[in-house]
Amino acid sequence: MSAISILETFLNGDLPFPVAADEGAFCKIWHDQGLGEAPAVSSALRGGLIADRLPWVFVAGYQAAIRHFFPDVPASGWAAYAATEDKADPVAHPPATLSADGKLHGCKSWVAQSRHVDHLLVTVGEQCVLIDAKQSGVQLSHRESPGFLGAMSQGFARFDAVTPERTYDQERMREFGRREPRYVMLAGVGYLLGQLKDAADALQRGLIGLARGLAAVCETADVAHKTLASLDRGLQSAIDRFQVAVDCTALPQWDSDRRLLSMYSARIRERATR
Repeated sequence: MSAISILETFLNGDLPFPVAADEGAFCKIWHDQGLGEAPAVSSALRGGLIADRLPWVFVAGYQAAIRHFFPDVPASGWAAYAATEDKADPVAHPPATLSADGKLHGCKSWVAQSRHVDHLLVTVGEQCVLIDAKQSGVQLSHRESPGFLGAMSQGFARFDAVTPERTYDQERMREFGRREPRYVMLAGVGYLLGQLKDAADALQRGLIGLARGLAAVCETADVAHKTLASLDRGLQSAIDRFQVAVDCTALPQWDSDRRLLSMYSARIRERATR
């Protein structure tokens, strides 16, 4: 379905709103609704609309962005882009490297959805390798109680002579980093719309316009920084109005996680003023 078709389905009241009290439940919903097979824009928007809390909004946008820029990642199973390394103790947790025989060794210090991840995109210098997270030699551990997006498992990875399935160049990695925010923002707009439900007012109309605008920039390679900054300003304004219109105390983890919706704003504004 296109973004417009998904919005029409939502406005007609034909979109289900499941409750996913934990990550495993949302993982099942994501798979049951075929979001891994859907076009990236549709996956992000629909995933955000059906999310009942902000950690699932991040997952929806993140999974969509990964599959846009790394289309070889299987549609089934969640994926994570593992780029962060432990600079505090690189001896105990050495950076990821590829040995002469092409095997992956080392560690990454942040893996999203670590309890339910199936595929890992691991950065190694100026390249990135795709690996099966379930294969021998991959060890995943998990943070006990992450504060931000705490309902989403977040962990560590250690690799011992792991065979990569595919290698990507630096340009693919850069594109993912530049454009991932657009997909998370689109999922965020979907979430705000979903929580408004039947509120047919100016706020809902504004969010629908934002969804259409963000869908367009997600699908467009060259977008002016000022265009994205304008969309972000619209989102931040909508959030302020949303917090007046909706009882946010009833939204799970809203206070701890709402900064997801403005997490990219400073970088977007900075680029727009260059």
